[in-house]
Amino acid sequence: MPHVLVVGGTGMLKDVSLHFASHGMKVSVIARDQNKFEELIFAKDDSGFINPIRVDYTDYEQLKRKLQNAISIYGPIETAVCWIHSTAPEAPHIIAEILNSSIVSVRFFHVLGCEYADPSIVNEDYEQTLNLFKNISYRKIILGFVIEDDNSRWLTNTEIANGVIDAIKKDADLFVIGRTEPVDKRPEF
Repeated sequence: MPHVLVVGGTGMLKDVSLHFASHGMKVSVIARDQNKFEELIFAKDDSGFINPIRVDYTDYEQLKRKLQNAISIYGPIETAVCWIHSTAPEAPHIIAEILNSSIVSVRFFHVLGCEYADPSIVNEDYEQTLNLFKNISYRKIILGFVIEDDNSRWLTNTEIANGVIDAIKKDADLFVIGRTEPVDKRPEF
């Protein structure tokens, strides 16, 4: 049974966690909210397994410890889907470093906001650093927006989850969900 990791897997990536579990995988989910973990586990069908890792990923030492523990119990992680806020800039590197020490190759899907589609703003540090890891295949998933009837809106959680699942299936280096242009049509935060 493959072991996958979903960081932020109780919120907008909840359906990604459930997708992996419904396909018989062991899914380690990193999130902070105990109530959302309970909702996730309640929503899971009888196939697969969800390992809730309750941790604030801005606590880097605890993140390392809990992720290493999950790997020691459930085996090496083959796929990681990571939605990590900018409040924890080192978290992607820490996760990649731990996953890189594995004996298996790991696909690392980094879910990023639409600002990462703008080459003048993009912090290429993630991509450059994560591509240095020999066992990591780095993939970027950019979250965009939708234009309907000349109005724009952000993607829904369902659209995001379906797009992330599609990106994983297609295994492209870069995958955009929705659209990122025209920039002046981006919804307000």
